[in-house]
Amino acid sequence: MQDKFITLIKKHRDNNELSQNDLVDKLTLDDEFLSKLDVVTLSRWENEKTSPSLEKKIRIMRKLNLLTSYIYSISSISINENMIEKSLKVRFGIEINRYKKINNFKISNNISFKLSKNRHNLNDNISKFLGIQKNEHFKLNDKWPITVGCWCLDDIIEAFFIHLYTNDKIFNYGHSDNLSDLYIKNVNGKINSIAVLEHVTSTKDYYKLSTLCLFDTLIKNNDLKYVFFYVRTDFFLKLIVSSGGKKIATVAEPDSIVNEYSDLNFLHIIKIDTITLLSNKNFLNFCLKSYHSLKRNNPTLLKKIYETSIHTEI
Repeated sequence: MQDKFITLIKKHRDNNELSQNDLVDKLTLDDEFLSKLDVVTLSRWENEKTSPSLEKKIRIMRKLNLLTSYIYSISSISINENMIEKSLKVRFGIEINRYKKINNFKISNNISFKLSKNRHNLNDNISKFLGIQKNEHFKLNDKWPITVGCWCLDDIIEAFFIHLYTNDKIFNYGHSDNLSDLYIKNVNGKINSIAVLEHVTSTKDYYKLSTLCLFDTLIKNNDLKYVFFYVRTDFFLKLIVSSGGKKIATVAEPDSIVNEYSDLNFLHIIKIDTITLLSNKNFLNFCLKSYHSLKRNNPTLLKKIYETSIHTEI
């Protein structure tokens, strides 16, 4: 894998006038994962005699507040076949005619991205889509920030996502009969997690854009330690579990939702450590390919995404 890990490490030491021993002390402080790091190992890294694992690199870069620079410096990842790309070929293999026109969206000037932090003023079409679910996660967690991002083609919504910023202690583990029972009320604590409540896309291209927004949010907010996915389809369940996710809860939903949107009997809540997700080569490769493709083909849209305060302080 080609990246600037060593360059960033050396630059960080020089800028902060740190010896190798100083940096080792800084990295191992209160960090069980890096507790065995020593000066000999760091020296071998800097001399490019050995290289740490991807997970170790990501943990170190995040601890030094260099994760964004490091991630976007990665130019190649050795991977035989991307499981996410393969899965999307299945999911979007047969596309409805009305979506055919946007398969080459990268050359379109009509794609727009909008983001809102007002949960009570959603687009009418999104509100109607979500209405059947009764939005218990909106009602019970009014104190937690929510962002809604959506893409429109000629003012028609083609994709949207809803992210809830919260604390990982709000969930009851096990099975709940409804969404009201899923959440533990009156939980106090610092925001340390992001829950992907919805991720609805018309085509695989919009799926890539929505995932890229989550990816960029994770690498630019060091306090987000966990990601929770609300999963209604076997397709997403297998995809997220293969990336390191673990099921923590299931929720019974009205038959109307199960029949229309789901091929699972229950809504599944999947928890994954942020570092684990970012260290998954399938996920990382998929997001970086999406990023570089958008940067080449539609830098204006990429700039628009990054200017919409997705990754401002929560």
